[in-house]
Amino acid sequence: MELKGIGVSPGVAMGQALVVEREAVAVFRLLLAPEAVEVEVQRLTRAVEASQKQLLAIKERLAREVGGSHAYIFDAHLLMLEDSLLLDRAVTVIREDHVIAEWALRTVADQLHALFDEFTDAYLRERSTDLDDVLGRVQINLGGAADAPSLSRLPGSFVLVTEDLTPSEAAELDWERILAVAMDAGSPTHHTAILARSFGIPAVAGLQDAVRRVPPGSLVVVDGTGGRLVVEPTAPTLEGFRAVQQRHKLEEERLQANVEFLDEADTALLYGAEGIGLFRSEYLLGRSREWPAEKRQLDVYCRLAELVRPHAVTVRTWDVGPEDLAPGGPTSPNPALGERSLRLLRRAPEAFRGQLRALLQAAAHGALRIMFPFVSGPADFEEARQLLEEARQELSRDGLPFGDRVPVGVTIEVPSAAMTADLLASRVDFFSVGTNDLIQYLLAVDRTDPRVSAHYQPLHPAVLRAVRGVVEAAERVAIPVSVCGEMAADPTTALVLVGLGVKELSMSPAAIPRVKAALRGASFARLKEVAEGCLALPSAREIEARLRAELSAVLAAGPVLQGE
Repeated sequence: MELKGIGVSPGVAMGQALVVEREAVAVFRLLLAPEAVEVEVQRLTRAVEASQKQLLAIKERLAREVGGSHAYIFDAHLLMLEDSLLLDRAVTVIREDHVIAEWALRTVADQLHALFDEFTDAYLRERSTDLDDVLGRVQINLGGAADAPSLSRLPGSFVLVTEDLTPSEAAELDWERILAVAMDAGSPTHHTAILARSFGIPAVAGLQDAVRRVPPGSLVVVDGTGGRLVVEPTAPTLEGFRAVQQRHKLEEERLQANVEFLDEADTALLYGAEGIGLFRSEYLLGRSREWPAEKRQLDVYCRLAELVRPHAVTVRTWDVGPEDLAPGGPTSPNPALGERSLRLLRRAPEAFRGQLRALLQAAAHGALRIMFPFVSGPADFEEARQLLEEARQELSRDGLPFGDRVPVGVTIEVPSAAMTADLLASRVDFFSVGTNDLIQYLLAVDRTDPRVSAHYQPLHPAVLRAVRGVVEAAERVAIPVSVCGEMAADPTTALVLVGLGVKELSMSPAAIPRVKAALRGASFARLKEVAEGCLALPSAREIEARLRAELSAVLAAGPVLQGE
């Protein structure tokens, strides 16, 4: 039996299935005597304090094991517990309705879930699981469970099959015992998926009904690259997966890569990353959700530039929306098409100029490139470039050192930018194609919505033609083009991108070994021929079939990315 889902962490693993089902906990509306109300309030306060201590311990352990960048999510959890609105609402329910704390928490949770359901942004809707995680922990502590059941103490090595995991459950797992993860729910942005990628463990999400269909203890194979879960595979199928697994292991040994963020950038270089093709600066906003000070930014950018020297680092300026700056505040009805990135920064020119000042100064410490996201055309870029020039003039007047001739580029992720690539090319120093958003906007499909996920097709003819058009515009003025979306991380689509003329690929470090191994053994002339053939095909299905048929021929001897 084979179940299809979404690959959220690449690789192949096999082993016995440990099936974990979540049981709903009944909460009853028990009434309190008037004199017991304040005692109940104190019981709730103690449970919240215990939960805070536990979450701090989880955050600190995770920061030690995989880096602070993966522990940041618990800042949001701790903020929820520190939020007087959350606690005050529950206390109000206890005092006004004379009910136990468990029922008060359930009442508040229902109210807040109704607010989350109104969000149109899939990422924000997914954050409702954070609320469940936090309140669930408080509920457990209300019961006085000092040693609540935990997935961290399960014996043996296994493939974890589960409906879903909360962030704290995922963080408490003993990842050394987990061979792979298969989840009914989840997405690539799910915290379990992020941790699986960090530990290099294959994972598949969106399986819908695996918990009820997979027999406990059965032999299963998780294909995190293809997004499949195979239950009780035949001997030939198992042998095929073992061959794939062995190839993947050899690639990892030859070119090791793992993590993505600042405090792990040196590890990424050890895994074979030749510089940083995309550094997301948004995390600098931190839990305060305020524009960071220029000095703090300068420190981070300098460390990054020095760390990857002599390679280059490309820093994307803030790609944020109103919800990132004021969680729970007013948001756009459609955040993906709303006031974000450069559009939002028009209302905060001083903050934007501060970031540009920090980037220009850091460029004196290493090869640093500045990239503007969500550019819709030349007018957007010219507006951003004007602020960059103002930042240069300010630094010069202040007598501060800064990098000279810092390359400035744009992310091609909006269809209008792809269509005006020829006009942009003469103004910028490089292009970076953000295929994740470009595909979403070109095909009018939300890649996080499982109901339309089949329509999210990286190999759609429109996508390949858009990429080729961008490359041709760049070639005419001799500027480089990179791809920084998930297409770059898949060996098959990466080969097509190179055949289309893309010279640089930027991906999750965990994907670098597979992609580099494929490119190292490929012939550029053959890739170009195959890509040209794909451009003439009318559907993603036919293009994929063509690529699969050609893959063995594509992987012939010959260097790639070193010219023809």
